[in-house]
Amino acid sequence: MAAVLLLAGCALEERPPTFPPPPTTPPPSKLEGVPVDYTGFRLVMPTSPPSVLDPATGATTPLPGAPGGDRVNDVLRVGKFPVVLSAARCGPSCLEPSEVLVYGDPQNQPWKLGKARSVAPSADETGVWLIRDDGNDLCRLQYVSLLGVERDRGRPASCTTAVRQEVPKGLLITVNSGTASAEDVLIDPATGRAVHQFPRVLAITKERMLLAELTEFSVLDLRNDQRTSVRWPVANGKPGQVVPSRDGYKVAVLFGDPAWAGTATQTADVWVLALDTLTWTHAPAMPIATELKRVAIEWTETGDLVIAADVVANWRLDRPQWTVVETPLPAERNQRVVAIGQG
Repeated sequence: MAAVLLLAGCALEERPPTFPPPPTTPPPSKLEGVPVDYTGFRLVMPTSPPSVLDPATGATTPLPGAPGGDRVNDVLRVGKFPVVLSAARCGPSCLEPSEVLVYGDPQNQPWKLGKARSVAPSADETGVWLIRDDGNDLCRLQYVSLLGVERDRGRPASCTTAVRQEVPKGLLITVNSGTASAEDVLIDPATGRAVHQFPRVLAITKERMLLAELTEFSVLDLRNDQRTSVRWPVANGKPGQVVPSRDGYKVAVLFGDPAWAGTATQTADVWVLALDTLTWTHAPAMPIATELKRVAIEWTETGDLVIAADVVANWRLDRPQWTVVETPLPAERNQRVVAIGQG
């Protein structure tokens, strides 16, 4: 019986994967879809200074209270709220700890949570985990509510640790972040005990983790620790941004090809993986030719997938096309945006 199972397993592994046929014509440089004038959302963008873009009007408005000058900005979402990280430069490749700003309303002054090297949403989305810098290469992990209330002083942590996301099973962190020896670990934040450890975790939701393997993904079910392999849906390109939907049941994956068909053309190809059935859905009109470092994907509260590339567009899995707004985007945009309601 064991021999039969082993041979069956080998046969499954040797079965060649199936991919969409290779394109015969260059992909379009702009996303094609149904033109609209209203989107129902705005995009908070890490421009300099940080700003909010209304795709319907094309207006980009600086966020009040954000530091000015030559700074490196980033954005993340905690529940419905955008959080801006703004770091001053301390050298050509050196950044000071970031100012952490929470915007309850992008038109009003933010709540300031002090400085941190790294920030991650809490599981209940009412606060954040921070890596605080105490100087002299001493740092600590601390929980702070979005209103700025500190639970306690926190516990010692390495200054090279980056916090990623908290879920009911623990807090995902990256040890030795930014180095070749980086490792992703799910810990109990109260004790620091490791629950799971993997070379690279692409995304985590309440019930599952998406893990990077050499040439495929695997999905770990946190409820029973069952791990299942998932093949990439493309033959060319590598996974870049991976963004879980707000309900946690699917992830959008942007596969980027920096040299489409051996040319200098960069392409972005968006797929959505259902985490319960492990099936892929190809976004319409993909791939597109676009500069990869300027493409961002995000989910709205109502379940639309948003892409900010050469245009702003949104799409639901039950629709055959994107809805597209021909609106100018800031030239300095990058791979992070936060979608918020129209207010």
